[in-house]
Amino acid sequence: HGRVAALLELGMGFHPDFTGRQNVFMAGQLLGLRQDEIAACMPSIEAFAEIGDYIDQPVRVYSSGMQVRLAFSVATVVRPDILIVDEALSVGDAYFQHKSFERIRELRRLGTTLLIVSHDKGAIQSICDRAILLAKGKKLLEGKPEAVLDYYNAAIVDDANSQISQTVNEDGVAQTISGTGKCRINSVTLRDASGREVEVVGVGTELILEIQVEALSHINTLVAGFLIKDRLGQEVFGTNSYHHDQI
Repeated sequence: HGRVAALLELGMGFHPDFTGRQNVFMAGQLLGLRQDEIAACMPSIEAFAEIGDYIDQPVRVYSSGMQVRLAFSVATVVRPDILIVDEALSVGDAYFQHKSFERIRELRRLGTTLLIVSHDKGAIQSICDRAILLAKGKKLLEGKPEAVLDYYNAAIVDDANSQISQTVNEDGVAQTISGTGKCRINSVTLRDASGREVEVVGVGTELILEIQVEALSHINTLVAGFLIKDRLGQEVFGTNSYHHDQI
């Protein structure tokens, strides 16, 4: 129940021969707004879109980034009860993407339900509470964004012999296990420069990452790697022994 706003396609509903201002009135009415409401919101739409005098130029002269700026500004100028976004924000520049996600977070805080379709892992992890992984029209997995994305990363590995399983540990955190089973990680330990095992470290501290791997069958080249994520599960840094000529 309530008003639904959607960004399903770049510039959907925009007429290329009409000006940006004229298209704002058309798009706003398609979203269920009255003309007087759109007129009252026009200064806010112009300020958020930041396309300057182009607002009175035909949309056909707009870049794709300018179109998505204007379309997003119209769709979110009045808080919708449900906002549907399908990859549309991946077109804009980094500045506007950041600005758009801040507005989406604000809408969520005010009670808007967000449905976002995206391959942008960072966006999903930073703004979503729940994720669904689809493949060929069928649901493969549903759960916390980090758990679903871990499964997705394992699933895209092109190896017919690879298997994927997901379990929940005692802390309630989902753990994804994947691979061919040719080797097994028995332990992972973080040590300080003196070799003492540590769990909490300060900024700039020199560390040793110790990984014990058991080979269960012959492996031509064994590569060990690690990935550091922030508190939202977004990837911050990663490397492996191959890149350091340690194979």
